Amino acid sequence: MNFNLRPIINAAGTMTKYGGSKMFPKAVEAMAQASTLFLDVDALLQESGSYIAKLLKVEGALVTAGASAGIVLATAACMIGADPYYRTKLPAFKPELNEIIIQRCHRNPYDQAVITAGGEFVEIGDAIRTHPIELERAITPKTAAVFYVLQSEMLDASLGLDETIRIAHHYNIPVIVDAAAELPPKKNLWELHNRGADLVIFSGGKEIRGPQSSGLLVGRKSLIEAARMNGCPHYGIGRPMKITKESIVGCTVALECYLEENEEQRFSFWKKIQAYWIEELNRIEGLRAEPYVPTQPGIHPIIVPKVKIIISPQKASASQLCAWLLQQERPIVVEEKRDSLILNPQVLEYNEAEIIVSRMKEFFFRKDT
Repeated sequence: MNFNLRPIINAAGTMTKYGGSKMFPKAVEAMAQASTLFLDVDALLQESGSYIAKLLKVEGALVTAGASAGIVLATAACMIGADPYYRTKLPAFKPELNEIIIQRCHRNPYDQAVITAGGEFVEIGDAIRTHPIELERAITPKTAAVFYVLQSEMLDASLGLDETIRIAHHYNIPVIVDAAAELPPKKNLWELHNRGADLVIFSGGKEIRGPQSSGLLVGRKSLIEAARMNGCPHYGIGRPMKITKESIVGCTVALECYLEENEEQRFSFWKKIQAYWIEELNRIEGLRAEPYVPTQPGIHPIIVPKVKIIISPQKASASQLCAWLLQQERPIVVEEKRDSLILNPQVLEYNEAEIIVSRMKEFFFRKDT
């Protein structure tokens, strides 16, 4: 097989468009073994879910066909429960509970999954502030859930998660938390639910390092059961979001590996790369490298140590450097933010971090000759 594609060096992070992460070898082996077996997929979902719930010490868990599929199933569960009739009617049918409250500052491209399930957003707040009373007043007899994007909590305009949960639960409304890329820290896998979130969605193909097309839904047992009933192999809104036996097994084994991993060592490795980048790149005239902590929501966890590169306009533009890195024999992808570049070490090997420095030095050497 030859697709005439060149493997890239990924300094952008666990983005879906670049393939997420490198899977744990044990997960790959488990998937290969599962591919040789015939299993009842629904029973496998129940067994794996029970096992994961015990592993994380949460009420319930479900492996899904990616995080977006998890959002669809979570939304459907909150709107219609496990009703076998209504699940075949979504999204055209509007159930009695079909309103999903969201803060305006939490809107993002991924919340389309809520609409896919048939949910109708009720937006509260604005770009400057969201008042608690706005959440209270938005709750009506048609409210199915509050949808909360975890990384948007960093915004000044956002209500905090704990306050959101407190208000929603006062009116017996469940809270769905989109935490797709919010690992590390690994404690988010159980802590968000333990804080009161009714359903929490994670990607299985990012920091967990399972199959790219897998996701994980954890939370209240009754809602997890309803989500499972709205998903494949049952007929309804989740039928196209097919989760295979290989992905279920692969995600479960990857989660085991992730939980066993030493998180402090992983952070130390990232910090080592960050320090190396800052030291070496600051040797290049016309370039400044500094630690980067996001101030706006993005696709990556805030706590992964990153580096921001600012280029003197007299030397080059960020776009020029970004384009040149993509043209190399091994293309290098980075994240471009206006007039700067962001380097993320999350999925890199150390030698790849060194190659990035070499290519950047080569670029600026070319510019000076």
